[in-house]
Amino acid sequence: MTRAFRRVGTITRGTTHPNRLRRVDRWIAHTCASALRSSSDPVVVDHGYGAAAWTPRDLRDRLAVVRPDVSVVGIEIDPERVSAAMDYADETLSFRRGGFEVPLDFRAPVVIRAFNVLRQYDESEVGAAWRTMTSRLAPGGVLVEGTCDELGRHAWWVAMDTGSECRGR
Repeated sequence: MTRAFRRVGTITRGTTHPNRLRRVDRWIAHTCASALRSSSDPVVVDHGYGAAAWTPRDLRDRLAVVRPDVSVVGIEIDPERVSAAMDYADETLSFRRGGFEVPLDFRAPVVIRAFNVLRQYDESEVGAAWRTMTSRLAPGGVLVEGTCDELGRHAWWVAMDTGSECRGR
């Protein structure tokens, strides 16, 4: 049964490079290792992966060291980006069209990584996006939202769980 969602968000620039998010990926693998290992459904979301499927693939490869059966779902609001990514799909990597509502057919992710997405939104919209994404997390799950430069040499992020304050202005 597929749950119907209204897609929440807008199409962003979509620029990305292989290994761009390596710093945050390694941090997630280390910090969330216990939650991934103990999860009965180790699903992780790469929200807004962009014009190419590199970042969800890289995330899956880094998390597979911690949990070989991790399932990474790349979510993009642009249907053309989702179609282009399907060539990379396999049993541990899939792609869906969606936005901040995180459409996973009743699955709850252990981690949602939303990188270089919200920086393209107005500051007044960030709180609602955080609240929407954290509401979809599994118990003990975490939203990792942040930004980095084009090559990933410099990166900044914040981690929020379902109990975090996510109030917009």
